[in-house]
Amino acid sequence: MYSRREWGKILAGATLPTLAATSLKSAAVDAVYKGVRLGAITGSLGQANAAPGQDVVDLIVQQCIDAKAGTVELVNTPLEPRVTGGGIGGQAPTTVTPEYQKSREALRDWRINGPLDRFREIRRKFDAAGLNLYSLVMTIGDDFTEPEIEAVFKQMQALGVDRFCTNQSRVSAGPRIVPYAEKYRIMPAWHTHALVNDPNEVASPESLAKLLSMSKYFMVNLDIGHFADGGNDPLKYFTEHHDRISHVHVKDVKSVGGGPATELGEGVLRIYDMLRMARDRHYPIAFILERSYTTPGFTAVEETRRQIDWMERALDL
Repeated sequence: MYSRREWGKILAGATLPTLAATSLKSAAVDAVYKGVRLGAITGSLGQANAAPGQDVVDLIVQQCIDAKAGTVELVNTPLEPRVTGGGIGGQAPTTVTPEYQKSREALRDWRINGPLDRFREIRRKFDAAGLNLYSLVMTIGDDFTEPEIEAVFKQMQALGVDRFCTNQSRVSAGPRIVPYAEKYRIMPAWHTHALVNDPNEVASPESLAKLLSMSKYFMVNLDIGHFADGGNDPLKYFTEHHDRISHVHVKDVKSVGGGPATELGEGVLRIYDMLRMARDRHYPIAFILERSYTTPGFTAVEETRRQIDWMERALDL
């Protein structure tokens, strides 16, 4: 068994390849390494600031190619109309302003009445680039209407994904989501957070157990950083509940309970143990980088590639 310090020395060995300018016709990026699905959430790649006339999806696809992110969790916000003054992660704000209400109604109308062909087109772009569009990020907020919940499930169906990261969705949304998850056979992967003292937050093993009991389609998106920030043990949960974990959000921290972000392998989250367990026991769990640390001198895309390379080297050992 290597110590964390020894692992850090071993895995720091490889240098980052030069990122050449690549076209959207680049060879397929490997989505699976040593039997384990690896990739990134697109929020790790930095701001998706498309050039005038450029489809933002083309930019995101290129970023994924450059970052070697073969398995992709697509953040929904670059695809949608913006909301003014919204709450955290797609939830309603504490104080609802007229500006929020107007922009929120416009977003709801876009979701319910917008054409689904756009989502089919997005899928074709990822497929053509040889990337596995694995999941979508979608907060089903407290102010969602029933038609809006169904609309986002229809969007995911058109996008060709069978799971989504629930982002900031709360436990109370679970019963409302059940009929749509079961109708469309799309799995909500409940994204863990740190507010363990609030039973309505997806943060404790108890809140996860409550959600998982609601439907066989409910899974866990184990964000090991947030989960540890709440004082939980991510490795223990991973070991005991691997059969209900869809994917892991990969990051590392220096200490449990709110420690600062650090290099993968330099913290306390035992990422290499989870990777090795998934490899050796053939768990169908994806490891999706949600980058929380950047090495000075690297761009967001370069740092994402660097950390995906780290996971590959961890699987080589």
